[in-house]
Amino acid sequence: MRVSMDFYFDKETDGYEGSLNVNRDDVEDLYALAQFVTQCVQGAGFNYVTDVGFEKDDGNIVFGEL
Repeated sequence: MRVSMDFYFDKETDGYEGSLNVNRDDVEDLYALAQFVTQCVQGAGFNYVTDVGFEKDDGNIVFGEL
């Protein structure tokens, strides 16, 4: 699957105006999706984020573990 995430920055809130678009092909599981989301938010300026996870319906959490 191909995934895409867009960020739009505003001069008043972010200090500059512009956008960031990140795409990745071959995201086939939650592990890869969590890695993608982590890298996207880091690229958008949230560099203190170290990992994200998805909680499945059975209660298990899948992290990207970069």
